[in-house]
Amino acid sequence: MQNINLYQRPPKRGHGPRPMQMVLGWLLLFAVIISHGAWQAWQLQQATTLANATQSRAQALQAEFSSATASFQAPQLDPLLPEQLAQQEQSNLQLQRLVAHLQLLAQQQSAGFVAPLAALSERHPPAGLWLSEIALRDGGSSLSLQGFSQDQQLLPLYLQSLGVSPVFRGRAFARFELQRNADGLLGFRLSSRLDDEGKADE
Repeated sequence: MQNINLYQRPPKRGHGPRPMQMVLGWLLLFAVIISHGAWQAWQLQQATTLANATQSRAQALQAEFSSATASFQAPQLDPLLPEQLAQQEQSNLQLQRLVAHLQLLAQQQSAGFVAPLAALSERHPPAGLWLSEIALRDGGSSLSLQGFSQDQQLLPLYLQSLGVSPVFRGRAFARFELQRNADGLLGFRLSSRLDDEGKADE
């Protein structure tokens, strides 16, 4: 009789990585190291390029600065400038005085016109006599009246009325012109200057 052993021990299985897996792992690690090294090399190249460009720009700016410094000339003060400024200030002062004097004369002339015009507006011509022109010159010292009258007796009455005003009191009309026109109206022109009155008083 032959005995047959049907029980067989299972083969032992290894618990570590298989050789193929180890090879693949090493290949993957090597690829990662290579990629990281390439990225680091690219960054280094970019930094080197930027540093070189910055250095070149700095050298160019330094060269420009050196050239500008070499060609720079300090401005020289004109020795005649202070004297010219003093003369200009003196001229400006004289102009200011002249302007102030002209303004004062203009104010005086304006004031000289106001009083005669106010007096003329207060003394209305009598009926039948009217003024066509009133002229004031030389700050009011020269006065000229021109107009028409229907009656020659009205003109002396009007002049007498003007003489009542303090502005025209004692003022004589040294120039007196009368002319009758085609319509029968008597045209008159009276003129007076204050200096003429002073000569008449002498």
